[in-house]
Amino acid sequence: MPHSYFFRRALSLSVGLAAACMSLSTLADTPVAVTFAANSVWAQEVGNLTRSDDSLDYTVAVAAGKTLQLNLLSRNPNVFFKVKDQSDGKVVLDTRKTGESTWSTPNATATTYAIRVYIDSAALKFDNTAKFALQIGQYGAEDLQSPATAVTFEPGKPWAQRDGILDAGAPVYNFTVAIAAGMTIKVNLVSSNPELHFRVNDKTHDKKLVDTSATGLNTWSESVAAATNYAIQVYVDPAAMSSGQKERFALQVGQYSSGDVQPAKPATVTTTAPQAD
Repeated sequence: MPHSYFFRRALSLSVGLAAACMSLSTLADTPVAVTFAANSVWAQEVGNLTRSDDSLDYTVAVAAGKTLQLNLLSRNPNVFFKVKDQSDGKVVLDTRKTGESTWSTPNATATTYAIRVYIDSAALKFDNTAKFALQIGQYGAEDLQSPATAVTFEPGKPWAQRDGILDAGAPVYNFTVAIAAGMTIKVNLVSSNPELHFRVNDKTHDKKLVDTSATGLNTWSESVAAATNYAIQVYVDPAAMSSGQKERFALQVGQYSSGDVQPAKPATVTTTAPQAD
């Protein structure tokens, strides 16, 4: 058989093997696009790092108004992650430098991030594997809302008070209250933290009535011409809360006849802040 046949055959196999290796390399280097299941704000990616494969790449698209949160879980202290904002190509975090295992950032505009989980290969033995789980969350205040608590009044008592706690993981507390025609509704928010605010919506007539972050006051009232259901939302910007920080508040809701003098406020408040006027 001619030598040229073997040469062509060997060349063909070499080219095929090179193409296969190139395809595998391209596949391995392609970032994993993180997706979220329906009605879920969290996704998780699990991976293994070795001396030869010492990094894995991911991308995640975060919508405007959402907060991106990353948690890295690993038993190996030499596993880190870095984050790049793809809109400007800047690395915004490298946990090898900061020592963090969790990180979050708000996003005013839609942003895509590149995330690389990596290990210092020198810290691994040749036959060792470092396992990790990367938890990715994207959420807005509307995703972290609590179920609405109905505010009701005891017979003969014009005031009702509801206490609550806000933190970065649960920055919103919702209430509802029904006010009869001819009454006045008054709402006071009592808190020692000026970053806590409340907003009131008229659910019956689908109107936004007040947001105290804009008014700068911690009290609001209006006369009620027709029976109305109100939604009251006490909230804080998660970016204003440090990790583990919790803020107590008391929401005071009053109802009294519009022609009457405002009755005295509740006698007890569970927060350390002074009561609102």
